[in-house]
Amino acid sequence: MGASLSAYDPHSNLTRENKLPKELENIGFSDVTGKTLDLEIPFRDETGKTVLFSSYLTKDKPLILSPVYFKCPTLCNHHLNGVFKTLKIVDWKLGKEYSYIAVSIDPSEDETVAAPKKEAYLKDYARMGAESGFHLLTGTKESIQKLTEQLDFRYAWDPESKQYIHASGVYVLTPEGRVSRIFQGIQIEPRDLKFAFLEASSGKIGSFVDQLALFCFQFDPRKNKYTIYAYRVMQIGGLLTLVFLGSFLYLNLRKTKNNHRQGVT
Repeated sequence: MGASLSAYDPHSNLTRENKLPKELENIGFSDVTGKTLDLEIPFRDETGKTVLFSSYLTKDKPLILSPVYFKCPTLCNHHLNGVFKTLKIVDWKLGKEYSYIAVSIDPSEDETVAAPKKEAYLKDYARMGAESGFHLLTGTKESIQKLTEQLDFRYAWDPESKQYIHASGVYVLTPEGRVSRIFQGIQIEPRDLKFAFLEASSGKIGSFVDQLALFCFQFDPRKNKYTIYAYRVMQIGGLLTLVFLGSFLYLNLRKTKNNHRQGVT
C-alpha cells in the first residue's frame, strides 16, 4: 500500500504485531448475509438518468454489486478488472442470466466518469446484450450512505492523500434484494461465482450438473470460497450404492424367474 491509504488488500493488512493499522480499524465488510435490503434508493446511471436501484432487480436473475469509486487510482481498477476476468470465464452471459452493478462511493462522481468506464469494460467483455445487465451508478451522499449503511460496508476519506480508504469485494443479491453471498478480495473464482448464482436464483438458472455440483459444496466464510461438504458427498455415494444394489437384485430376481419359467434349475 505504500504511503497511500486509498485502499487495502484484506489479505495483507496486518502489522508486524498482527494488528490492523489504526487507520484501518473501522474499514471493511461485515457479514450481512441473509439481510434483505431496502433498495428504493435513487441513483444516476451512466447516461445521467435518475433510477432506483430496485429497478435492476429482475425475476430469477441474481445481481452482483461492487462498492467502488471510478477515479480510484489503485484497488478499484484491480477489483473491476478481476471481476470481469471471472465473468469472461463463466459461461453464463451478463445481461441474460445475471446483472452486475458497480456503485460509486464518491458523491462527486457522475456520468461523465461512469459512461466511458462502462464502455471500456463492455468492449473488453465483448458479448452481445451485456449493456442491458451492466451499470455504473453514481449518487448523492445520502443515497450512497443509505446503501452502504445497509451493507455495513465501511470506508473513509483520507484528506492527506485525498483518496478513499476502502476494502474490495462483491455482494451477490437475490432477485428480491437479499444478500446471498459476500466475496472479499479482488477476484472471485469462477466456480464460486457460479455456485453463488445458483443459490441466489434458487436453482432457476444452471443445469442439473450445476445443481448436483452445488449439492456437494458448501460456502466457507473463513476461506471466502465454496468447499467440499463431505456429508453431502457421502449421501450421494450412499444413494448410488442403493441404486446399484437395487438394480443388481432386480436383475437377478428377474433372471431367476425366467429360469423357473423355462424349467431351468
